[in-house]
Amino acid sequence: MKTHHLILLIVAVLIAGSIFLWPRWSDKAPSNELVGIWRGQASPEAEYQWWMEYEFKDNGQYTLTTDSSYAEEGTYEITQRFLDGSLLVQKQYNQEKDYVMTVMTLPDDPDTIQISGATLIRQ
Repeated sequence: MKTHHLILLIVAVLIAGSIFLWPRWSDKAPSNELVGIWRGQASPEAEYQWWMEYEFKDNGQYTLTTDSSYAEEGTYEITQRFLDGSLLVQKQYNQEKDYVMTVMTLPDDPDTIQISGATLIRQ
């Protein structure tokens, strides 16, 4: 076998191997950027003062507490990520209620998110 045939065979094997292995290299699960405690509150100038706190756990559990008597405990899953930094998050709480919420992450500030127009800061 001539040298150039051997080199061509090696290059072909490397290319074919890369094609089959590429999905395994690129399937790494993205990090869960929501894990942590996030708190939002009204600005001091606001007419109505409020606060809310989400705790997203690494195991897919979350809790929501607010200044009122409203609270939630349940599970969550990031179902879709978009190029603009927003996430679709499916929540299930009270064993029966499903809700899909949009969470906007800010690429220049990973410690700030927006949910339904409210800005929350990682604690």
